Amino acid sequence: MTANAPAVTTTNYGSDSGRARLPDRTGFATSSDGVRLAFDVYGAGEPTIAFLPSTPIIHARQWKAQIPYLSRHFRVVAYDGRGNGRSERPTTPEAYADDRVVDDLTAVLDASGTRTAVLVGLCGDAVWRAVLLAGRAPERVAGIVAFAPGVPLLTDPHPWRVEYSFLDELPTDEGWAKLNRHYWRRDYAGFIRFFFGEVGCEPHSTKVVDDMVRWAAVDGSMDAMLADMDAPSDRDREAVVAAALAVRCPMLLVHGTADRCQPPSRSRALAELTGARLVVVEGGDHLIPGRHPVLANLLIRDFVRSLAKETVQ
Repeated sequence: MTANAPAVTTTNYGSDSGRARLPDRTGFATSSDGVRLAFDVYGAGEPTIAFLPSTPIIHARQWKAQIPYLSRHFRVVAYDGRGNGRSERPTTPEAYADDRVVDDLTAVLDASGTRTAVLVGLCGDAVWRAVLLAGRAPERVAGIVAFAPGVPLLTDPHPWRVEYSFLDELPTDEGWAKLNRHYWRRDYAGFIRFFFGEVGCEPHSTKVVDDMVRWAAVDGSMDAMLADMDAPSDRDREAVVAAALAVRCPMLLVHGTADRCQPPSRSRALAELTGARLVVVEGGDHLIPGRHPVLANLLIRDFVRSLAKETVQ
């Protein structure tokens, strides 16, 4: 255990018998810096699909609509990222640097006995790290399915995401001014409710948003989120483009036109760089796997099956 990591936290979701599919195996992986990560394995068969968490804001339950269906057809691995769920929660910024989180993914693949996997992720925390691993260790990544890719710096962020300073004390708490460290310390639950209401903005998304709010507020950690925001990074656009160009495996990108977290322009730029197929969901928000699970599941299934056909050919 790292000096800054508390004892492993067991949340209600870890023993929730109400889940549609319980894991066949549960274990812990140890990352390169000693942080322990909880993972689950479902189903059998090849290839393995590894679901990456949007760490540290949310844990593996974000994939609850995907795991039961896809584990009928493939072996599935899912894990709680550092800072959330049953995994340990370091609170130093260095613990959330890109290399540490990529090491987490490698550690989970190793501990779960997974040589190669199709990686599935949402937003920046998952998709960017999947891109990095695919470029650095292509033998570990058979393909990537990226929902709302948040690969940084490819295009400008939404203007409302950068309208207010995260570091400074602000004269208002309205709207995206809640994306601010001082507001988080006063009312982190208020930020979580606002954020998931924004990114889950499609009509009839109450259940999806309520789940995300509960998991982030109850099973997450504000201190881990602050450390993640302060994580050191020396990346620039040139380095990001080089990392994207290093990916040689097939990729599928899925982006909603109403995404208020990551602009669709980032998916278009990534598709142009890599030749990846891009599926645009008209009116879709940021949380397509939760809001449109049938669409998401079929896209993942068909992509994975297409890899097998390419191998045979």
